[in-house]
Amino acid sequence: MCPWICYLIADGLELSGIVAIMTNGIFLSYYGTPNISRASRKVIKIAVDTLAHLTETTVFLFLGIGFFTFNHPYKEMGIGTVLVTLFNLNIARFLNIFVVSKIVNNYRSKENKFNPKQ
Repeated sequence: MCPWICYLIADGLELSGIVAIMTNGIFLSYYGTPNISRASRKVIKIAVDTLAHLTETTVFLFLGIGFFTFNHPYKEMGIGTVLVTLFNLNIARFLNIFVVSKIVNNYRSKENKFNPKQ
């Protein structure tokens, strides 16, 4: 109830509701976590993970419906758009895997280093 009430107060004052919910989450995490039993933490984690999975599935469902519902100008795009998209995706993959792995490995111990080439 706390995040919802914070959102309503922020919305009533014409402030950012998302920032209010995020700030509320930080304070609840800091002050609420020590006062919750281990069993309650486990139940809350399962509930939050389930809710996250359901909302993620809903988002992808709406994206899939939207992709096939809207009229896309495929004939105007051509093969060049597909090739540029595939090239950009491979660059993004390279940056996310190799560059980020290099940065992370700088802060890890020798036995915990990640090698993406394996």
